[in-house]
Amino acid sequence: MRPELQTNRLRLWPWGLDDLEFIVTMDRDTDVGRYLYFHEQPTAEQRRVVTRERMTSNWRPVGGMWFVDWADSGESLGWCGLFPLEDSGLIEIGYHFVTTAWGQGVATEAGTRVLDYVFRELASDPIVVVAHPENAGSQNVLRKKLVCDQMACVSIMV
Repeated sequence: MRPELQTNRLRLWPWGLDDLEFIVTMDRDTDVGRYLYFHEQPTAEQRRVVTRERMTSNWRPVGGMWFVDWADSGESLGWCGLFPLEDSGLIEIGYHFVTTAWGQGVATEAGTRVLDYVFRELASDPIVVVAHPENAGSQNVLRKKLVCDQMACVSIMV
């Protein structure tokens, strides 16, 4: 079981099926999903199936996913975590957050905390980051050294 993680501003806890509808709704927001879908945005049910599979799959020993909220108010922000990068054998760190959280350092703070846990507690490495070349927000997270400060992490741009 993954532990709950904390930062000064955020609370991260292992996500579960109770978080499914929030995540599906957030991921279907056209701004949030702009760089997630290569062809067309999936229906709510298609997204629900993919997210439920991710929540219940057996890849969790490599890290897992955390639901993220503001520690002081409990307001839901999104998720951050680690998952297999397709059939590559690599582990990817990813995150999705509601648009109201953008530009506030949430992705950097949550990502840094998850990487710290994975490198120190699980001794897992390398971790890969995949960011769409037009996704300025994720590019900015990378520039703020989410990955560069973690020596075992590798950055890949697609």
